[in-house]
Amino acid sequence: MTDRKQATGLSTDDLAKLRHALVREREALIAARDAQRASARGGADGEIEDGDVAEKMVEQDAALRLRAFDADRLVDVEHALGKIDAGTYGLSEQSGAPIPLDRLEAVPWARRTAQEEERRERR
Repeated sequence: MTDRKQATGLSTDDLAKLRHALVREREALIAARDAQRASARGGADGEIEDGDVAEKMVEQDAALRLRAFDADRLVDVEHALGKIDAGTYGLSEQSGAPIPLDRLEAVPWARRTAQEEERRERR
């Protein structure tokens, strides 16, 4: 574990707290997904007014985008939990550099350092 601490700068306590944050995020995302599915199954009762059709389409589009975002986030959270189990959590997937603790506390599913992510987003 000493080598791991040197490589990532994360203590056992840090890892435990970050794992807990990831598990909470996973549970929240799964609960939101399940609630969206239940809502979608509920459907609309009665007829929809002509004026409500456009509003309903906008709401559905927003819900689809949110679902896609949540699904991507869930993949990232699961990936981060796998990296904890594999002993590679806290290292950038791009450079292998340690990801600072403050970044991991803000974004526990981060795959890169903040600087690497900024460069990636600019492209």
